[in-house]
Amino acid sequence: AFREIPKLVMMISPEGTRRKVKEWRTGFYHIAQGAGVPIVFAFLDYRRKTGGFGKVINPTGDLEYDMSGIRAFYAGISGKRPEKSSPAA
Repeated sequence: AFREIPKLVMMISPEGTRRKVKEWRTGFYHIAQGAGVPIVFAFLDYRRKTGGFGKVINPTGDLEYDMSGIRAFYAGISGKRPEKSSPAA
């Protein structure tokens, strides 16, 4: 679909929206890598009452390396229900 629709955007909601999980899932990463599209970091920080867009990365194929950078970006951001946030490690 990304090849057929030039301005296609896909948004995947973060973990911790319904229940706490033990670790972050990586489906978004595999979708972006398979489609050959970048990952754009977006956020809503409820503690600071801010939101916006951050870094843009192209998946390198090194999942652990890329995920460590993603975790670092989101480390200081507080979601609406922080008690449901998954560990970033």
